[in-house]
Amino acid sequence: MSLRTCTLACLAALGAATASAQEWIAGIGFRTFFDKREYSGMGFDGSKTFFAARLTPEAGRRWAECNRLMAAVDLMQDFGDGSTFLTEAKPQIWYQYETPRVLAAAGIFSRTKLRGDYGEAFFDRAYAFYNNRLQGVMGQYRSEGGGFVELAIDWEGMQSAERRERFRLLSAGELHGHRFYGGYALSVLHFAKTSAPAADEGIVDHILVNPYAGLRFSAFFDFDIRLGYLQSLQRDRIAEGGWEAPKGGVLDIRFSRWGLSLGNMLYAGENQMPFYDRYGGALYSGCAFFGTRDHIYNRTDLSYGNSFFGGTLDIRAGILFHYDGVGLGTQQVLTLSVKLEKIFGRQAK
Repeated sequence: MSLRTCTLACLAALGAATASAQEWIAGIGFRTFFDKREYSGMGFDGSKTFFAARLTPEAGRRWAECNRLMAAVDLMQDFGDGSTFLTEAKPQIWYQYETPRVLAAAGIFSRTKLRGDYGEAFFDRAYAFYNNRLQGVMGQYRSEGGGFVELAIDWEGMQSAERRERFRLLSAGELHGHRFYGGYALSVLHFAKTSAPAADEGIVDHILVNPYAGLRFSAFFDFDIRLGYLQSLQRDRIAEGGWEAPKGGVLDIRFSRWGLSLGNMLYAGENQMPFYDRYGGALYSGCAFFGTRDHIYNRTDLSYGNSFFGGTLDIRAGILFHYDGVGLGTQQVLTLSVKLEKIFGRQAK
């Protein structure tokens, strides 16, 4: 879809809203993403820098308090890319139903509507930024105590002669006590062939589940201690080995105060990406270090995060140290996000 077509779609939605709806909505989102990775000498030598910005204007209508019909366009630019006016322009078009307990959406909508903790074993930071939309449906229930459960289906890739068919089921849930909590995250990915498959193309089924339990408490610092388990089931149908079932444990300890946070995550277990050499990032969306062949991956980070101006501006920055059993690498990250929205009232005629 061209930039002109996306813009016209947003204007059409805005025009329809102003003409016939009791309330119409106009908003805009902005985000910059900086991620510098220095991984030379590690088992996964993926040193690179991501630096980009995204602007998302949106408009639509709201009726009966809980219904929305929205249109938006993602305008994304990689810094330093002077080959085109915009690196990417993609539409968002969705219907949303929301009450204090229930959220449902259908169409093409932002990944931020998901509430589940799909950590970097599921989605790497850069992958989540560049693939910020879900194309499908989702439903979510939220309890009074802060617990929730959600289910989403994301159609990530339509099959063509050059592109594989990909679709993913996502689910997560969490329950809260006074200090203890527990939950899970689940991803089920079907990675199929192109419509004109090459001889070495396989069909891969990839299931990843992460149940966890944790403890949160305050003692001058805010502490969060979580113990989780990663289990995957993977099958490449062109291989004769059947299902692979790598597993491992994750211990995540974090304490924070005044927006500053110090954390350490330790993964001890098997290679969660057994088909990485064949499919790489086309199949695996998670952090590549969970594919460690030395049964250990440790990440230590020092970060700062805070919101300002009534939550409309959010800033996150940090430095991370990675050890994969082979070498030590560093990562510097910075994100700045702005979200503005205005709801205009109109009396029905």
